[in-house]
Amino acid sequence: MISFVRTIVMYILVILSMRCMGKRQIGQLQPYEIVVALMIADLASQPMEDNSVPLMNGIIPILALVLAQIILSFIILKSSVFRRFLSGKSSVVI
Repeated sequence: MISFVRTIVMYILVILSMRCMGKRQIGQLQPYEIVVALMIADLASQPMEDNSVPLMNGIIPILALVLAQIILSFIILKSSVFRRFLSGKSSVVI
């Protein structure tokens, strides 16, 4: 029963964190956004798998990643130099 509750808590946290970071399709994600999504998935899986790992060991790092992602998105929005560095330049493939 404890594992079920822990899984539900982590699931809700992951869904909320993804919604806070923005809703996009996989093809529209920037490389750093994919990395953050994979890191959140890994951080959420550890407390769900092992009951000896405290739930806060997954919650705090996920919230820190969400905060970092939001701050990074704001900086990218305001700075074209930083945007070019992280997002790169698109090219047309025919």
